[in-house]
Amino acid sequence: MKKFWSAFFAFLTIFTFSSFADDLTISDAEPYNEKTMPQWIKDVRRGEIITLGSWPFTTLAVSLTYSLGMYAIHNGDSSYFRNPFSSSGEGYSFNEIKGILLTSAAISVGIGITDLIVNIVKRENAKKKRNAEQLKNVMVMPVDSNQDRMFIFEGSKKEYLFGNLESAVF
Repeated sequence: MKKFWSAFFAFLTIFTFSSFADDLTISDAEPYNEKTMPQWIKDVRRGEIITLGSWPFTTLAVSLTYSLGMYAIHNGDSSYFRNPFSSSGEGYSFNEIKGILLTSAAISVGIGITDLIVNIVKRENAKKKRNAEQLKNVMVMPVDSNQDRMFIFEGSKKEYLFGNLESAVF
């Protein structure tokens, strides 16, 4: 009877709250632009997501590595291999848990910071490459001695001119 009432209230809760939910369409969402969210905030948010997302996996890896290390140090004695999924009381001690969690947190923060640095370097390299491509389009050609020297730009003139200038002679 207890299962019936639990299922009934779960069913009632789900359908009651879902009836009050507001229907959002894709057209209601606006993409981020540089004015509403600067790039550094996006970078920090991505680093935070990667750090917190990697923490469960690094915790599992650290606990298994710790268990295997203890197993190997004690010459294969199975009492030193602790199962991280064990529901019995023969798990890790408080200090071991603290060490595993702190180590996995440090590794996760390292993964997040590494991702942040890699993305910043990639963006800066792409920016340098774009600037180099724009400078490659500039050609200086000699003209008759009667005229002043002028720069001839290939590509879009709008990229380097300011204001309402349509053309420029230097």
